[in-house]
Order: sequence, then structure tokens, then C-alpha cells
Amino acid sequence: MKNKILKKIAQKLSPFFISSLQHFIYTTCKKVYELPSGEIPFPAIWVCWHGQLLMCPYLYRKMRPLPMNGSAIVSEHTHGDIAIKASKRFKFNYIRGSSRKGAVKALVQAMNVLKKGEDIAITPDGPIGPVYSISDGVSALALKCGVPVVAFGYALNSFWQLKSWDKARVPKPFSTITYRISGPLYLNGLTKEQANEKVKTALMRCMS
Repeated sequence: MKNKILKKIAQKLSPFFISSLQHFIYTTCKKVYELPSGEIPFPAIWVCWHGQLLMCPYLYRKMRPLPMNGSAIVSEHTHGDIAIKASKRFKFNYIRGSSRKGAVKALVQAMNVLKKGEDIAITPDGPIGPVYSISDGVSALALKCGVPVVAFGYALNSFWQLKSWDKARVPKPFSTITYRISGPLYLNGLTKEQANEKVKTALMRCMS
């Protein structure tokens, strides 16, 4: 009983703690931006690694400031609930589901969002890995809707390495975050394996 109570308290406090830490780190860090020369088409499928979720929302909002709409696919797990509550300041819309649970429903909703002319954001190795893997949903969405994929992420000069499955790195306050965005990646004419490799290569370059 005591453990259940403590778990509920932790779940309620986690979003506030994560949001506060995220904002403090972003505010104190120096930001460097390495952006593509041309404009990013709208809509697009934005992808980042699960381990870079902490600071990537700021980059998205820099490129797509409000009132531009964007929807993120978030797992139906409790961790998804925490992530949604922690990222309220970015005013994203959310689609619940993942490659492991609610995949078909999430893909249908994502296609409808793209057809309305709004972005979709996906962590292709979420919600539980394997780390740096690409789910087939990314290429399926891109090919079905005829929209490009945009890889985004960041490199750090000083960080704490977490022992989580996604190898998340937390920037140290007052360090430098080098944000990177790929140019639009068009997957037309590629096999599933080729498309996944193209997206993975772009994502790895963003964090290198």
C-alpha cells in the first residue's frame, strides 16, 4: 500500500520536475543552430531519438512557432502521460499509440493530421527500443501521404549520461547545445530497409 502511494506521488510530481529541469537547462545553456539552407516543407514528419526528447521540443518550436500546429505520437503507457504533462508549454497536440500498442489507430490518426496540412512528430525508437532503431511507421506514413521526413536532434559538449535504455544524455547547465536539422528526406522509390537506413543516418548525424 505504501509503495503504491509513493508511486502515485512520484507520477504526479514527475511532470513538474521534468518541466522545471528542462526549462532551467535550456535557459542557461548556449544554443548553436546548424539548420538546412532551404525552407522545410509543411507538413513534414519530424523524427528524433527517444533519448533526445528532453530538449528537442525547443528546436521544433523555433522552426514551427505558434500558432503552427503539430501533433506528437506518444505511447499509451504511464510514461506517455508524464511526457504530455511535462511538455504543456509547447502546446502540441497528441496521438496516443506506439509500434507495440495501438499502432494501427495511431497511424490512421497521423495520416489524417498530415492530410490536414499539419506536422507529425515521432520517436522512431520509442517507446522502449531497441535504441537507435527505426520503426516502419515512419516510412509507411511518409510514402502513404507523400510528405518528407525531417530528422532533428542535438550534440552536447558537456552532459550527464543516464543508464536508461535510450542512452539519454542530459545537458549540464551552462554548457552548449548544438541543434541540428536535416534537409527534407524524401523516401519515394526506396525499399523499407533503404528508407529506414536513410532516416537513421540523418538522425545519427544530428547528434554527432
